[in-house]
Amino acid sequence: MTVAVPFRLLDDRGRVLLNARTLDLSTGGALLHGVCKADIGADVRVEISRGPARNPLTLEAIVVRVHAPTPAGPHATAGNHGIAVRFEGISLIDETVLAGIIRDARA
Repeated sequence: MTVAVPFRLLDDRGRVLLNARTLDLSTGGALLHGVCKADIGADVRVEISRGPARNPLTLEAIVVRVHAPTPAGPHATAGNHGIAVRFEGISLIDETVLAGIIRDARA
């Protein structure tokens, strides 16, 4: 089952690159829906919403894959625009909070 929650993707200077929902989320990383200027290997931050009354969970990540479907034609690719990130240096506390966000999103 996929996990879709609101998020913000920020570059290494804190500029917002993307506001959307995850296509999927795990304690190891996320598949983010959307397209923005993020290169494979780029250091980014992901802010995952914990609801309107709480601060977002902010995690350091690295871009590991970028997918942009191409228009119809002989070399077309199907699917959504997406960016895959792997979380880096996640603490046990943040991993526990993230596991709770995932559990609540599946409920």
